[in-house]
Amino acid sequence: MSQPGDTDLQPYWDRVSQTYAADDPLAAVCYPGAPVWLNRFLAGLQWNAVTRVLGSLRLEGVRALDVGCGFGRWTRWLSEQGAKPIGVDPTEGMLDAARRVSPESVDYLRMSATKLDFPDDHFDLITCITVIQHLEPREQEAAIAELARVLRPGGHAVLLDLIDLGDKGKIVYPRAARDWFERYASHGLVVEEWEGQEFVPLIRGFRWLAEKVGSLVGFATDQREGPSLLEQTRGRGIFQVAYAGLWVLVQCSKPLEPLCRSVLPRDWARHGCFVFRKRSV
Repeated sequence: MSQPGDTDLQPYWDRVSQTYAADDPLAAVCYPGAPVWLNRFLAGLQWNAVTRVLGSLRLEGVRALDVGCGFGRWTRWLSEQGAKPIGVDPTEGMLDAARRVSPESVDYLRMSATKLDFPDDHFDLITCITVIQHLEPREQEAAIAELARVLRPGGHAVLLDLIDLGDKGKIVYPRAARDWFERYASHGLVVEEWEGQEFVPLIRGFRWLAEKVGSLVGFATDQREGPSLLEQTRGRGIFQVAYAGLWVLVQCSKPLEPLCRSVLPRDWARHGCFVFRKRSV
């Protein structure tokens, strides 16, 4: 059942959560249909980046909001660090998964990023990980305005979103890092620090090739309307060879990623991990 603030992609997220949330929740927040080892690797890169930037902030006792919480991985982590978090997500399947594995002291509410039912200046900290990138541009503006509204002056927002403009698709709407800065600055949030996240050149090359081949052989690639390329090919005959090759690339990427992060420009990453602070009045 829809509610005010539901976004255009809500049917997509409902399908994904119904398919994966109960048994493979990482597939519901990373890549639907991907092997568990691939999603664990990519989720691990996110984990390292987000916990690095959160480690620079005071967490004990802070009132925190995890927007687009999925199955609650960040909400639980914030609670373990002594914060007082609330997780919100527009999809009941993901909220059910979060409640099953979280302490009863952690609250989860059904709510869209574009319409947060909280008072102004209510939270000390907001986390929003790979969420705004999945909103259409007009929805991104509404969500950013809501994040800024419920964050107290001097509070921090930690976000991770796509900066790879070559990754535009039916379910992602990336912006260059500078564009993200400008969007948030227009709502009173200034960037304090940021880092590039997920360089993975080998995996990006594999993905580009797979999409070209998939298009040539007639696989549908519109995830909004149906299964992704990963969902269509996983477990099918000759494609097992390709997945074996991808597994090798993942193993090679594990030592390569820290090197990429240290020597490559931040803008070459797929995502940016940002820390914004709300201007004091």
